[in-house]
Amino acid sequence: MPKILIVEDDPQITKILKLNLKLSGFETDNAMTFQDAWQKINADHFDLLLLDIGLPDGNGLDLCQKVRESGNDVPIVFLSALTDEATVVKGIKNGADDYLRKPFGLEELKVRVNKFVKKIAPHLQVVKFGDLTIDPVKRVVTVMGEMITLGRKELDILTLLARKSGDIVTRENILSTLYENADLYDRTVDSHMSHLRRKIREVAGQTLQISSVYGLGYRLEWKA
Repeated sequence: MPKILIVEDDPQITKILKLNLKLSGFETDNAMTFQDAWQKINADHFDLLLLDIGLPDGNGLDLCQKVRESGNDVPIVFLSALTDEATVVKGIKNGADDYLRKPFGLEELKVRVNKFVKKIAPHLQVVKFGDLTIDPVKRVVTVMGEMITLGRKELDILTLLARKSGDIVTRENILSTLYENADLYDRTVDSHMSHLRRKIREVAGQTLQISSVYGLGYRLEWKA
């Protein structure tokens, strides 16, 4: 079930949003402040953020930018009474995927939300590659029946490799999938890959490997 974080300081609006999203088949959580939202975003996995701009302890535009700078590419939709073009443009430039002006109809909101759910739906399916199983929703990985604890980006990289079922995945593909501004994060791939390989090796030894293919990229493969 897709999970949505509602960042809104008006309890009544939050209540209406949570009720209608639940009826539409979504799991929801909410935050009323910048800090609360930031903590939840880092502690949990969300498939969509509905973000107000005016928050008691900060600005939703800054929160959006902070989320993107952290490397998190979760879809973000602004819900705001600020309708001037400059604010809308800044929201998009800061990394938002959509901007919905208050007051809005619930049917319009549902259409916007479903647009992003369709994009994420294929990525909600459990991935299996030999004795490797990945549950993208629960963020759980098991290798040969043993659970592995991975960081967010490590899990995303492993999921991308597993979906390719042994085919080569280019470095550029990994960067573009994980980061909006790929050029800023090029060196972090090596770090994530090193940690990921070590954690897999601790469980599977040399049986499951992420192999480097010189000049091309990486490949996940089982060794006899």
